[in-house]
Amino acid sequence: MDYRLLCLAALACWGVWGYLSKLATRTVADSHIAFWATVASLVPIAAFVLLGGPARLPLARPSPVVLAAGLAAGGATVAFYSALGRGPASVVIPLTGMYILVPAVLGIALLREPLTLTRLLGLACAALAVLFLSR
Repeated sequence: MDYRLLCLAALACWGVWGYLSKLATRTVADSHIAFWATVASLVPIAAFVLLGGPARLPLARPSPVVLAAGLAAGGATVAFYSALGRGPASVVIPLTGMYILVPAVLGIALLREPLTLTRLLGLACAALAVLFLSR
């Protein structure tokens, strides 16, 4: 499947996830949402692995980089649900969505990906969009 279609699927799923997460904060504690949403997320992940994602079973030992990425995702999940339980979705979700700037800047700075005028404008527009959405 083309990567752009996969990007659109991820965008749609994350959009629904953000809305449903805020809806859940009306009746469920942040910590419970973080736990059960993470447990539920294992279903499609397990299906992807078991049904033959790019690498077939048996699972390889995870590298330290993979484990660090998982720990970062877990920390982000806890912080996100805590923020969502305390603040409006219209601010929390766009503000946390600014995470896209971190790998973009790290890719340019550490992976030597080219910094073009178009990319620089894209980063600036993303920052401005979040600024406007969070006010």
